[in-house]
Formats: sequence, C-alpha cells, structure tokens
Amino acid sequence: MMPLLQLLLGLFGPGGYLFLSGDCQEVATLTVKYQVTEEVPPGTVIGKLSRELGREERHGQTGAAFQVLQLPQVLPIQVDAEDGLLSTGRRLDREQLCRQRDPCLVSFDVFATGDLTLIHVEIQVLDINDHQPQFPKGEQELEISESASLHTRIPLDRALDPDTGPNTLYSYTLSPSEHFALDVIMGPDETKHAELVVVKELDREVHSFFDLVLTAYDSGNPPKSGTSLVKVNVLDSNDNSPVFAESSLALEIREDAAPGTLLINLTATDPDQGPNGEVEFFLGKHVPLEVLHTFSVDAKTGQVILRRPLDYEKNPAYEVDVQARDLGPNPIPAHCKVLIKVLDVNDNAPSIHITWASQPSLVSEALPKDSFIALVMADDLDSGNNGLVHCWLNQELGHFRLKRTNGNTYMLLTNATLDREQWPRYTLTLLAQDQGPQPLSTKTQLSIQISDANDNAPVFEKSRYEVSTRENNLPSLHLITIKAHDADLGSNGKISYRIQDSPVSHLVAIDSDTGEVTAQRSLDYEEMTGFEFQVIAEDRGQPKLASSISVWVSLLDANDNAPEVIQPVLSNGKASLSVLVNASTGHLLVPIETPRGLGPAGAGLPPLATPSSQPFLLATIVARDADSGANGELLYSIRSGNEAHLFVLSPNLGHLFINVTNASSLIGSEWELEILVEDHGSPPLQTRALLKVMFVTSVDHLRDSAHEPGVLSTSVLTVICLTVLLAIFGSILALFVSICRTEKKDNRAYNCREAESTYRHQPKRPQKHIQKADIHLVPVLRGQADDSGEVEQSHKDTGKEAMMEAGWDPCLQAPFHLTPTLYRTLRNQGNKGALAESQEVLPDTVSLLFNHPRQRNASRENLNLPESPSTPGQPRARPLKVAGSPMGRLAGDQGSEGTPLSPPTSSATLRRQRNLNGKVSPEKESGPHQILRSLVRLSVAAFAERNPVEELTVDSPPVQECNPRHRWLRCQGWWPGRTRPGGRALRS
Repeated sequence: MMPLLQLLLGLFGPGGYLFLSGDCQEVATLTVKYQVTEEVPPGTVIGKLSRELGREERHGQTGAAFQVLQLPQVLPIQVDAEDGLLSTGRRLDREQLCRQRDPCLVSFDVFATGDLTLIHVEIQVLDINDHQPQFPKGEQELEISESASLHTRIPLDRALDPDTGPNTLYSYTLSPSEHFALDVIMGPDETKHAELVVVKELDREVHSFFDLVLTAYDSGNPPKSGTSLVKVNVLDSNDNSPVFAESSLALEIREDAAPGTLLINLTATDPDQGPNGEVEFFLGKHVPLEVLHTFSVDAKTGQVILRRPLDYEKNPAYEVDVQARDLGPNPIPAHCKVLIKVLDVNDNAPSIHITWASQPSLVSEALPKDSFIALVMADDLDSGNNGLVHCWLNQELGHFRLKRTNGNTYMLLTNATLDREQWPRYTLTLLAQDQGPQPLSTKTQLSIQISDANDNAPVFEKSRYEVSTRENNLPSLHLITIKAHDADLGSNGKISYRIQDSPVSHLVAIDSDTGEVTAQRSLDYEEMTGFEFQVIAEDRGQPKLASSISVWVSLLDANDNAPEVIQPVLSNGKASLSVLVNASTGHLLVPIETPRGLGPAGAGLPPLATPSSQPFLLATIVARDADSGANGELLYSIRSGNEAHLFVLSPNLGHLFINVTNASSLIGSEWELEILVEDHGSPPLQTRALLKVMFVTSVDHLRDSAHEPGVLSTSVLTVICLTVLLAIFGSILALFVSICRTEKKDNRAYNCREAESTYRHQPKRPQKHIQKADIHLVPVLRGQADDSGEVEQSHKDTGKEAMMEAGWDPCLQAPFHLTPTLYRTLRNQGNKGALAESQEVLPDTVSLLFNHPRQRNASRENLNLPESPSTPGQPRARPLKVAGSPMGRLAGDQGSEGTPLSPPTSSATLRRQRNLNGKVSPEKESGPHQILRSLVRLSVAAFAERNPVEELTVDSPPVQECNPRHRWLRCQGWWPGRTRPGGRALRS
C-alpha cells in the first residue's frame, strides 16, 4: 500500500487543475471497481463510466463530460472526456505499480460534470505469472569442514519472485545428493528460504567438493522456476567450526529507532582451544549494499547494530547474513540468517492536496448551497491507524463544509449562499490529523476569492425625482440628472439609462451613460401643467437586472398668451350692441345677445326702469387668458370713445354700465368704444376690441329684425333630420312589403306547362290509370224563361239554407249539395231552356269522353255539352260528378220528393258570359266540346268555392290554372292550346 501512496503523491501538485462550470450544485459520489490483467496491450478497454451513470454518450456537447482529478500522464489509465471510456494508456506491470502489495489497486477520481457526480475509480491489476523465481546470484560457493557433524545446517541464498498469489515462490528443490538434503523453512514474514543439511559424514579424501543445483519454483500455470549452482568445498580440518545457537533468527524493530541501536547479540561457540577456539563475526560477502549500509556486526561480540535510520515506507524488512569463524588456519564459517522486520510508527504527519474547481481559487457568488468547490485529499504514508486521516475546517461564518467521499478524500462544498458584496474573500483553515496513538496533524490556509455575479439590480439615489421648469424652453434643455448605483462589479455594475415608452416619453430624452434628462422640444404650460415618466436603469450583466423610478416634471407658467375676448363675439375685432330705448319714457330695455352682437330682448319684454342711484348694465365683456396666476388675471378698461363719460366699465368683472337715467336723448346715437383687456403678467399682454353701441327705439328694432334672416336652432335641425330619416325608412319598408305580397300572389298560380316540366324531373311514381268511375259530370241544368218564376219561388222557400240538395247519386247513395257558386255555374252553362225541357241523364259520358275523335278546330269558346233528347212532361236529371264530391239530386228523379230545383242564395257576381255571337250554336257543338266546357266551368266553380274571396269576374284574366285531369286532356290533344305569336296553335 505504501508504494501506491508514494505513487499517488506524485499525481497531485500545484499544476493539477479542475475546471468546472460555475453553475454547480450538490455533487453526488459514486465508487466503481474494475479488474484488468497486467501486461495487456495499450488501448485495452476496461470499462465505460457513462454506462455506470445510466446514460448514453453525449454527442456534440460543449466541454468535457468527464474530467480526471489526477494528472493523466502519470496514470497508466486513459479516460475519454466525452463518454468516460477507460482504457490502458501504456503497459501495465503489476510488479512495478504495486511491488509486493496484494491486491494491486490503481485508484483515481473522475468528476462527471453533466451529472455532478464525483466518481471514485478502483482498478485492480491482476497478476500473471510473468516472472520466474530468481536468485541473487547464479552461483553460490560454500565451505564446510569434513568433520562437520550430521544435521549441520548451512543457509542458502533466497530466491525472489515479484509475482503474487499462486505465481509467487512456492518451494525449493535440490539436485540428488547422498551427503546433503534440503530443508525449506517458513519465516515470520511468510517468506521461504532453504537450508542445506548434512545427512552423511563427509570425507575430503573421497569428495573434496560437491556441485549441487538449487531450484526455486512457483505454482503458476504453467509453473516457472529459477536455479542457482551451489558449490560446496570440503575442507580438511583437524578442529571444530563455530556453531551459532540458532541458525536463523527473526526480530522486529521500530522504524523510529535511532542509529546505534543494538538489534541483537549473536553468540557462537567453538570447543577448540587457543586461536582455534576464538570466534569472530562478520556479514556475508553476498549481503546487498543496502544491508551493509544499514546494519553492522561487531566482530568480537556479535552485536548487530543499526547504522542509519529506518524507513518503513521504503523498506519494511531486511535479511542479514551473519557468519562466524575461528582464528585458526583454514577456518570454516558458520552461518546465521537474521530477518529484521521494521515496525511502522506514526512518524509521518498527514499531507493535504487540494484540487480547485477553478484556478486560482475563484468561486462565484451565484453558486447555490452544497456546490462543489474543491477536492481535498489527505495522505499519510503510515500504515494502519497511523495512516487514517480526519479533516475539518476552522472558519468563522460556516459558509463551507467538508464531505468525505472515500478513504481520505473529501469534497469542499458551499454551506450557504455566498454574497460577494458582504464577504469578497474567505480565509479557511484546513486541518488534517491521523489516528495514531500520538496523532500527528497538518494544517493549511485556504484563501477563497468570491467572484461577482449579477445578483444586484441598480438602486437609485432617491425614491422619486421632481423637477420644475418654465414653459417655452429651448430644446435640449437640461432638466435633471438621474443617478443609480449597482453593487456588482464589471459589466454587472455598469448602468445604462432609458425612458420607458409612454404618451409623454417623446417629450424628454436621457443620456444612457450619464442619466442626464433633457427636453426634446419646447413645452407648453397651456397643454399640460406637468407630466410624469419612468426612467429605467439597467445593468449589462447576463441576465440583465433593471430598476425603474418615477420622474415628475412641473411646468411653470409664462405670460405667453394675450387675453381673448369671447363675449361679445368679435368679428375682425369689432362687435355691435343695440340698446332699446322707450321713446316716451326714456327707459332702457334689457339687451340680449344676437348672432350679430348684443341686442335687445325684443318687443313684448317689459321695460326695466333704471334706478337713479345705480347705472344700467348694458353688457358684460368676457375675456379669458390661457395663462395662470397673475398672467391670467385680467383688467378691463375703456381706452377711447368715452370722452363724455357716458359709460362705465368694471375693471375686474368687465360689466359695461350706462350712466344716465333718461336715455331719450340718446336715441339714434352711436358710440364706438375701444375696450382694452390686459393681464397682470410681466410684461403684460393686452387685447383691444371695438364695441359699437347704438341706441334705438323698439319700433326701429322690430323693423330691422324683420329683414334679418332666421337661424334654425340645433334642436330644430335635429328634429328635421330625424323626420327625414323616418320617412325614408318607412318608404323602404312599404316597398319591401309590396314586393313580398306580389311574390306571394304570383306563387299561387298554377301553370300547366311549368307543372309538366317540373313533374318530368321528379322521381317517377307508380302510374295510376284513370278508370271510368273517376270522371263524372255535374248536372247541366237548362231551363226555360217561363220557369224562372218557379225557380225563384223554390229559391224563396229554401233561401235560408246554406246548401241545397239537387239530386241523388245512385253510385254513392248520398245527396249532392249545391253551393251558390256551383249553382250559378250550372245555371249559366249551355241553353237556359234545357232546365225546363228535360232532366234526362246524359248517355255514357265517360265513354264519349274517351272515344270521341279529336276536334282540331275546337276552341275554348265553342265548347258546350250536347243536348240529349227530352221526353215531354218528364224532367231530366243530368248528374255530373267530380271525383271526391257527392252526386247531386235533381227534382223529379226517382226517389226524390219532387221538390223543384231552386238556386241557392248568393250575391251578385260578375261572371264570364257565354259566346253569344252565334257563330257556333250549342246544338252544333259536339259532345266532347260540351264535356270539356263543363269541366272547365266546374273547375272554376270549385276554385271559387275554395277561395270565396277571390271570385272570377268579368275583369279577371284568362284562366291559366288547370287540374291534373285537364293536363291529361291536353296531352291527348283534346284541349285547345294557346296560339303562338306566329298564329300556330300550341298542342302537346
């Protein structure tokens, strides 16, 4: 672990910078662990930090997403700044990185800026069996006396294998020998070393030397081994060799032991006498130089003494080969292995390394609480509790705090909102102390400079600004200077001024840098007595902060307006006043204002006698001045025309009086008064008006007034306009109603040809064939002139009934009622004498209707029903039935009561007259023509019955309406068509 700490010490320094965005917030911590085998080629992928954070790669982002908090050229690991891809940067040698420490961990910290996460990365480098056990020398030479006793032990050099785990040194083997055996001993530090043991007596005369092969091997897969040639020289000796009490020893010493400290006192005995029994001690000739520089052995006493200070962090253990020999000739040395373990003591104070988020230590005041400021790493080279470090801060305000992430690593975070305007700089004391029995501590001073953020809006010097200035000022007149301050620095504290848009903002302007407010044009007090606008002070930070304040500008009035006379009304500076005087009494009448000036109230007003004690008020001169104060106070005076002192003008009120009691002498006179109206300004302004006063009698005034054109008042004009508008609206409404009625009346007409054209385009319905029973004829009654009395008598008997039974329909078995309209229709068709001659039923009218040949020369006027032969003395009934109507009953028919037919009661109605020109007589008309004529008249009668209000009269236009039966007759060619303008008849 200590070598790694030594390595990490070099990773940090004053050049290790970390640049983070200023918008930091609370930082999360994360620890990730990976494994990689040593000796992999460079560029081998180990892992990806973006996957550990649960997000994909960030493409096209500005700045690094992952930043290593150690110098990347020192670490053997590369970290991609965009996606956090971990890969090997160079050859990984576990033995170089960690030496004998197991496991071998390479640790470093990475800051994920996008996720505000501090990632502690631990990469374990796995060992491979890339080293074989190796002896210090390839050949080692030993000397042994031939008189050496059995089980004599001679320590051999130890092989070293930098691998760990199963790949490290496992054991030793010795080439076969009958005199020597090998014993492997486990040391207190779990190290293994071999000793050569004599198992058979030696005889120099037989074997003067032995060449043995010592092999050290590990348990890797495949196992590796290393060898050393051991040469054993057998010496001829007649004495004994020194013998150590123990062939191997292990001891512990604190690393803080002072030089000269006695480590151990070795003893060796030799049973010989004299020089052969005297023993001396020395270090083996194969001892490393580091051991020779660190330890020494007293040759006489065998004391092992420390020569220089120990450092546990550099070398925690030593192996010392001490030999003893006598002073006789050809001495044979004895060997003793001393294993010295250095005990760690708390002799190292913690060291503090700080990596700032910015360089120098500049922190923005805009950072919120728990924002990351710096990474603090406290290292202690000691081991155990001596290497555990605790850090804390000494501060007055408590605006910062430390948060442990892992091990001895801390994050320096903000603990409150910072304010540069109050505390522009912080000085913190950072203390680090280990956990040893006698703890050691280290402290360092942290100086944190707070950078400015745009967190202060401009502040005005006053809560409201007011300024006064006179009107009629010159443009660009300086009005006031607005001042505001911003506690921020740099562009955050630079202020620019502007005027907020408003209806009066065009009147003034402000300098954006100095805040000087000037007038844009000449101001007029008469337009406004003052105005208010808003000034906005805005800094230049990002984002910008602004404040506003109200500025009130009061205008002082100047005497720039002359008085204006508004009464009497002046025309070119002149006005006239007519004063009525009663010629008999000399009294004055009250004057009134006229369009031409001031005049009398007119005849009919009672004269007002002027008391002798007071002058008579003729008129009031009214003037106004747009100025205010003394500039608007007016003074009235008569400048000329009043030399006789006839008139008196009130100087303050403008009342014009006449100073006479009897004005008879003034009748017919005219006076021109020059009125002067002057204000009290400095200098004063004045206005002159010429007033013509005429004294007239009431008779003269009425004569003059008769020639004056009248003037309509506003109310009269309003009434006239409203009347005209109402008349126009009524005319439009009447026209609209008339058009609507005309369209409605036109829609009632039924045109056969239009109906036929429309019917063709309608969906076809099942065709209904007309049966014989569908067409009936109404009775056509023809009576003589001498029967009129009888008919009239019958009508008188039944005149009170609304309808009259005229016959009986044997098919329907129901009476047929005649209405007055139907009666007139039946009475007027054909010959009137037919009603008295016969009541005979027509022959099969339906057959005649369908079988009679067409009459091409038939016309509308010559259609009459044919007369059937009559039987004298017997009435004939001619039933004519319309579909859906009951059959009529005629008098004299079977089953009737013999009641004579009487016409129903009806009012006189104009009807179409029969064709009386005698061109075609009823007798000469064919049967179909008579049938068609009856059908037409029946249709007209039915139409009149449905619409009694609109009866057909002589003046009615030709009938264009027809029912579907008529249309069918037209299609068969039996209905005469209308004549075209060319003379041809229209037929279907």
